[in-house]
Amino acid sequence: MPKQGQHVPHADTLTDEEREAEAARGRARMQRLAALTRKHTKAELLRMAYAGGLVNHNSPEKWRKDEIASAVVDNELRLRAAARSEAGQPPAPPKQPPVRHHHDECDTALYEGGTCTCDLIEQYGPPSDRDDY
Repeated sequence: MPKQGQHVPHADTLTDEEREAEAARGRARMQRLAALTRKHTKAELLRMAYAGGLVNHNSPEKWRKDEIASAVVDNELRLRAAARSEAGQPPAPPKQPPVRHHHDECDTALYEGGTCTCDLIEQYGPPSDRDDY
C-alpha cells in the first residue's frame, strides 16, 4: 500500500469500485495511525514497532512519534495480509492495466514504467499532422 502522498501508478486504470476500496483502505490506515498516536507514548509505539519486526538499522529512536506509529501500522497491515494468505484466502490478484490499442504513430513504452504517446496523439493529433514535432 502506498504511503500518503505517493502516486499510485495504476490509479488511472482502476474501476470506481477499486478506487473506492483503495480510498477506504487509506482512510482506515489514517484512522488507525491517529488512534495509535493519540493513545500511546513514543516509547510504547517504539516497543510495538520492534515487536512487529522493525529493525534498528536506521535509528528509529530518532524518529518522530507519527513516523513510528506509521511503521506500526505498516507492520500490522503486513501481518494481516500474511495471516490472510496463510488462512487459505488468496491474495488479491495483481491489477492488470487494460489492453490499449495504440495509434499507428504512438511511441509505445519500451521499458517498464514508460509511457506511450497515445494521450498526446488524442489531444493534439499525430506527429505527422503537427508543425511542432
